[in-house]
Amino acid sequence: MTSSDRHDDATRMPYSGYARDTTPIIDDYLVRVGRGTPGGEFHRRYWQAIAYEHELGNVPLRVRVLGEDLVVFRDRSGQIGCLLLNCCHRNASLEYGLIEERGLRCCYHGRVFDVDGTMLEIPGEPDRMKSTITQGAYPVRAWGGIVFAYMGPMDRLPFFPTYDFMTVPGVRIVPGERWDIECNWLQMRENTMDPAHTYTLHAIPNWRGMEHFAPTFGERPTTVFTETPNGFVYSASRRVGDNVWTRSAETLGPNMKRIGSLFEKAESVKAYSLPFLTIWTTPADDTHSFTLFVSHVAPDEEMPFEKRRAMEAFGQYNDRPYSERQWIPGDYDAQISQGPIASKREHLVSQDRGVVMFRRRMRADIEAVERGATPSGVYLSDPGIVPTYANDRVVPASAVPGGSTDADALAEYSAAVAQEYLSRPPLRELAGSA
Repeated sequence: MTSSDRHDDATRMPYSGYARDTTPIIDDYLVRVGRGTPGGEFHRRYWQAIAYEHELGNVPLRVRVLGEDLVVFRDRSGQIGCLLLNCCHRNASLEYGLIEERGLRCCYHGRVFDVDGTMLEIPGEPDRMKSTITQGAYPVRAWGGIVFAYMGPMDRLPFFPTYDFMTVPGVRIVPGERWDIECNWLQMRENTMDPAHTYTLHAIPNWRGMEHFAPTFGERPTTVFTETPNGFVYSASRRVGDNVWTRSAETLGPNMKRIGSLFEKAESVKAYSLPFLTIWTTPADDTHSFTLFVSHVAPDEEMPFEKRRAMEAFGQYNDRPYSERQWIPGDYDAQISQGPIASKREHLVSQDRGVVMFRRRMRADIEAVERGATPSGVYLSDPGIVPTYANDRVVPASAVPGGSTDADALAEYSAAVAQEYLSRPPLRELAGSA
């Protein structure tokens, strides 16, 4: 009998703590994000959300992204720059730099760097020396109050795409809060393709007498996972009163997800819903991440926005005492409790299919970058309006062929909804790209 056999036997026995091997197994290929690692080069092919525009004030903002220390600033002409933290002259930190009409001045010896890193001034030296060196810099784009940076090779600079949720008329885009998370990016991103947690973890507040996610989330759905051009969407169908509600959430690439309303009660029939939350998770380094997001606010939304924002943020970062988080844990607690980097010493079951699909896609995309190919969700030219699929659909129970409580019938219906979304994305008409 091998040691592996003995371990497998131990996991099936009571009081097996001593017999188990608890040494973490780390999948370095997937989780590492430093420059030169397979995963790090993969992440450097995507636009990364690095800051909110409202964080850019009178002094530079220091951030850590993909294991690199950076400063982000808006000069007085309105241009946004993203520079390596340490000045190329004598390594003084540019977080202490002076924001100029054009560019950023190092506090130590006064060199001024433009947003692209070129040197504009070199006090005390001949002007011809300005062209001898640049400060490391990264291209940036801004949308929805969020600043995105591209940190990869310039000959692979991707187009910053327009997604359909960016163009829905009448929907207000409100930038969110920075959530710092003390764990690896992968265990955060897997959460989107783990809908089983929504009817356990997100039902706890209701069990404890707190208003948070709608009570409908506590009903276990029948879920189907579907691959999309940029990632995955799950379609989770459940019977709610006289209706069937299909909730679809999606992941796009390694750093972006979209979800529908947290407050859907499935009381009214609807073919589709307006966008609700778009969320970007950025690896700070191997053991830290942060989240930036925007709220999509419908013109007829009844909930006061301050209340909505508080409910969006609840459980997403370390905002409460430990005793309160033990009593009502959130995504943050479940994710960081797996450790700074989650061990893959785990026992997956059928409900983890979406997690497995996500890992496989990430691995395939990392391998694509190693081959010199373009990973999914990266566009080297303008793709037009890119469709997304996160949505809520509510239909009368009688509209589900085969029965609205039969698991097989609900699975077939969920799959049909997903395929319909792929052929006709739910926001296409609202986004004006029909």
